[in-house]
Amino acid sequence: MHQLRLLAVIVATAMSVTSAWAQGNGNGHTNSASPPMQTVDTGQVTLSATITAIERQTISAYFQQHQASYSDIKPLPPGIAKKLARGGTMPPGIAKRYFPNDLIAQLPARPGQQWVIAGTDVLLVQAGTNLILDLLARAF
Repeated sequence: MHQLRLLAVIVATAMSVTSAWAQGNGNGHTNSASPPMQTVDTGQVTLSATITAIERQTISAYFQQHQASYSDIKPLPPGIAKKLARGGTMPPGIAKRYFPNDLIAQLPARPGQQWVIAGTDVLLVQAGTNLILDLLARAF
């Protein structure tokens, strides 16, 4: 019984520390190169990555500067576009492009994550699982 109570205290402490850290209530030291953590419970999985305002601005500016290179890209058909949602997975066989290296170099490193272009949408996906962590609809 004593061990069970001790285990409950350890779990509760770990959960409160994790919650405070995820909400930015930790020790005050942040790594400015790392994007902020935001958790979203989708019912099946908890996501902890979002596209930051600086990343949105950088991506938007890049595509404005290079719009001639992307002028042939058309929006996805509505049925496919509906399937692209935070917490979902990339539909199999969807036409996608990866970010150019010069754009990736302007963004903070995101280990285990990839930037993908699908139609005119920009997606941040988890590498390996193709879980959609966040997206920018009609990015260009």
